[in-house]
Amino acid sequence: MRRCFLLLIDGLRPDVAEAELAAGRLPNLARLVAAGGAGRAITSFPSTTSVSYLPFFTGCTPGRCNVPSIRWLDRACYDGRWWRNRNAMRSYCGYQAGMLDADVAPDIRTIFELVPESVGIFTMVTRGLTRERNPARVERGFWGVLGHYAQWHQPSDEAAAGYLLRAVDQPHRFVFVQFPAVDGYTHQADPRAPKVLRALARLDLVVGRLLDRLSAKGELAETLILVVSDHGASVVHRHLDLADWFRRQGVTTLSHPVLWEKDPGAAVMVAGNGSAMVYARPHAPRPRRWPLEHLRRPESFGGRSDLIARLLGEPAVALVAAEAREGEVVVANAEGEADLRQHGHLIQYQPRSADPLALGEPFEAGPREWLERTWDAALPDAAFQLLDQFRSDRTGDLVVVGNEGFDFRKRFEIPEHRSGHGSLIRAHMHTPLWSNARLPAVRLRTVDLFPTMLDWLQTAIPAGIDGSLVWRAG
Repeated sequence: MRRCFLLLIDGLRPDVAEAELAAGRLPNLARLVAAGGAGRAITSFPSTTSVSYLPFFTGCTPGRCNVPSIRWLDRACYDGRWWRNRNAMRSYCGYQAGMLDADVAPDIRTIFELVPESVGIFTMVTRGLTRERNPARVERGFWGVLGHYAQWHQPSDEAAAGYLLRAVDQPHRFVFVQFPAVDGYTHQADPRAPKVLRALARLDLVVGRLLDRLSAKGELAETLILVVSDHGASVVHRHLDLADWFRRQGVTTLSHPVLWEKDPGAAVMVAGNGSAMVYARPHAPRPRRWPLEHLRRPESFGGRSDLIARLLGEPAVALVAAEAREGEVVVANAEGEADLRQHGHLIQYQPRSADPLALGEPFEAGPREWLERTWDAALPDAAFQLLDQFRSDRTGDLVVVGNEGFDFRKRFEIPEHRSGHGSLIRAHMHTPLWSNARLPAVRLRTVDLFPTMLDWLQTAIPAGIDGSLVWRAG
């Protein structure tokens, strides 16, 4: 029987893992990749937990899933009555985390639905799982709260490891396990902090025990093991609290966790905290987003000037994006604007008064060519990812992308994030991809692993997904 184990080390930077591997401090992961390979993949945007899990489980991007961020607002439903309309806003960082399954577009099927003989351990996406196949549902919440406020994340990993090793002896064909400690300790300090490296070394021991158990059962040859992450991270040197920034411009602003502003001119939804979605005049329901030229008008937010120009003057802001019309996005930085268009299978990039994606020239190609062209760029895969954001009708009028070293949330981020993620920068978008199967020569997005896993498990791949079967692990 073929099996697949997907081990997700939340928030692990690939260069940190690669350095530890090269130094000989991860001997069991070295055993794993000796028969396969150690590589990288590009995650989804925003590069943040829960949203960036969706590609692994669905083969679809966040925009296609209609879950564009960890916080969002339904502009067509919210009319300013914050209590009555509380379910027209979302934050998966609190009590609404359990709503994620229902928020995913109803026509999308998860791997848990497609492979009934599966188990999810410390998973945030549970669509298709029974209570028995989601055995750590209570512990995940308990250890998550304790880890967040006590800044003690190792017990979460230890609990997840116990469930993983028990799953080896059960008839599960697909096993998913999330290990939260690396991400937790990274937020406390930096991606190379001693606590991060110790948590990674302990996970190496878990991988060794997994390999030993599968070998003793004679099942290793028929088992695909993937060790991945959902995003990277970078040190935060300065916080620009975006909600407070709008307030300083004279704009009444709605933001989590305080949601009872009267007649707000803006709603700010931060992710990770390296990016944010901004909604103009959120108390007045409307079906469509406003284009960038409209958002530049002072009356759009109720401010006193072109707030987009002022925002782009902030060192924390790399760029902003807004929809021009369906399939077309305007991208802007402090120097000027460029156009992005989806034209059939092709993505067209045309600098107008500036080159915000730093390509140096206009470029037109398919999604895979874009991935190859921008793999090592400052903003890898940015064109594909930004167009995807505006596929969701829940995405804000404005998407704000942060520069490295900055984030967009301070006032209510307790404890303070000293490192973060969520942006389009390389440190956040590159993730490790380690496997006991030989990796392909082509570049991969994390969304491509979904069809790879289904192919290995000899399960039909759904039509209409965003991932491509460019790697046949078998």
